[in-house]
Amino acid sequence: MVKFFKPQKKEVSPKHFALSIIDADISGRGVARDGNGITWFVPGALPGEEVVVRAVSVKKNNIGEAELISVKKRSEQRISPKCPNTGCGGCSLQHISVELEKRFKADGIVRLMKKNLGIDPGTPDDIVSGEEFGYRRTARLSVTGDRREIHLGFREERGKNLVEIDSCCVLHPDLSDLIPVIREVLNEISNFKLIGHVELVRADNITAVMFRCINSLEPSDLKTLFNFGNKNGVAVYVQTRHEKGKEDLEDWEELDLLNEDILNGEKGLYYTIDDKRIYFVPGDFIQVNDEINRLMVSRVMNYLELTADDRLLDLFCGLGNFTLPIASRCEHVYGIEGVWNMVKEAQVNAERNGIANAEFFVHDLTDDFEKTLWAKSKFNKVMLDPGRAGAEKVIGYLMKKKPETIVYVSCNPLTMIRDIREALSKGYKLSRWSVFDMFPKTEHVETVVLLSRKKQNGSESP
Repeated sequence: MVKFFKPQKKEVSPKHFALSIIDADISGRGVARDGNGITWFVPGALPGEEVVVRAVSVKKNNIGEAELISVKKRSEQRISPKCPNTGCGGCSLQHISVELEKRFKADGIVRLMKKNLGIDPGTPDDIVSGEEFGYRRTARLSVTGDRREIHLGFREERGKNLVEIDSCCVLHPDLSDLIPVIREVLNEISNFKLIGHVELVRADNITAVMFRCINSLEPSDLKTLFNFGNKNGVAVYVQTRHEKGKEDLEDWEELDLLNEDILNGEKGLYYTIDDKRIYFVPGDFIQVNDEINRLMVSRVMNYLELTADDRLLDLFCGLGNFTLPIASRCEHVYGIEGVWNMVKEAQVNAERNGIANAEFFVHDLTDDFEKTLWAKSKFNKVMLDPGRAGAEKVIGYLMKKKPETIVYVSCNPLTMIRDIREALSKGYKLSRWSVFDMFPKTEHVETVVLLSRKKQNGSESP
């Protein structure tokens, strides 16, 4: 039987101690080494700083995490946070500039590739960034409280408590300005505890607010939400989750638009990419940063070097964010997604944009799929944009199909490196890569990697 090693936590002292920060990791955490051979990671600390910390955990491999208590010697690169909402779990890099943040992220990816792949990827083509504030076009707020007071905000970084907010500097201003107004309308609901979350979305055509409910609201409450939407010029959706035992595979969660007339005859919410309208509903996954998403889609197509003869497989395709722009530049594209309603919307998006050479299929890409119709189809290029879990199953399949080009878009460098290690061992080379700061002020980073298949003589396949 195979046994997997899992480092165990050591007993740690709660006492404070000093550290000298010598580096920063990909997440922007300060790195220090003490006299006992322990490497410490300290969120909020910067290289060159002398800090006082408290140990949070230490594993038997001498890797520890510490909480920053105070800064004795301050780095000149430290800046004052713009956001007053400390501890909300969102923006952990408020204390550094975007330029420094970009450097930490790019350098971290290089170190990970050198360590885990044994290659030096070289300098990325670009480290792309945009506006550092006001960029986020979606957010989910939690709702809690009692009859005396309602709390609306984000969950704290460590724990389940809610950090109440009145504004958010990384949210688009139209969304941030709505937060106090939403709190007011929640106070008018007869049983606000039926509302677990509130989702905010800024589409190209209108701002929308969705109230996620654990049971049906009273007609008077729906009228209150209707009036709130019309008064503030926002589309109001209510998603009601049916009781357990009464679910239907397709409609156990019911989504209703209360004030449809506010869309002025438009078919729904949409954003635009490459002159294509991508329609969606609140709750669908869309890239939160519109500016960076546009640049990233352009870079993916540049890496693919599409021609009219190409047949492409787009895995984890979602609503068609990449699929539809790609379709206008190649012979045929297959879009595969595990969420059935997003596949339905992708098909509708193709039809509305007059795209006839894109086919969409529903399949869980962590499950067996090699006998499906789409998996047996012919294609010569692939793009994939998996979630944080990566695409381990998919990479194994692609190594059998041997496409000439693979473009991997990743939101998790660790699983990306795990996956492309397999490709590098099977005759592919890392030809180009770029970094996209999709989430400024946070530890998250988006990476686009071009993998090209080599011939036996070492040259790239045509």
